[in-house]
Amino acid sequence: MPYRVKKVECLSEYKLKIQFNVGKSKEVDLAGMLKNAKNMFLQLKDIEYFKKVECDGYSICWPNGIDICPDVLYSMAKDISKPTKKRAKKVVTKSKARKKSKLKTT
Repeated sequence: MPYRVKKVECLSEYKLKIQFNVGKSKEVDLAGMLKNAKNMFLQLKDIEYFKKVECDGYSICWPNGIDICPDVLYSMAKDISKPTKKRAKKVVTKSKARKKSKLKTT
């Protein structure tokens, strides 16, 4: 299935949160790719310019015309783990336990 980018959000430094057409949101870190950037990619090393990233309905792009294939982004990206909801533990005190046992016996 060909992937398409539906939404992009700059998180921090060179990390992006990308929502794909398959209903998954993933995080991609482009710092490694930009480490040895040349030619047009040099502009993306400037973090303020990097933050100008947009979604064109197909992939992500910048004002200078740079875009990155959505299939490549999908394969580079990591799944975003959903935070687990912690349930409060039910604490039973001795007095509550006694009341429950009295109710059961009567």
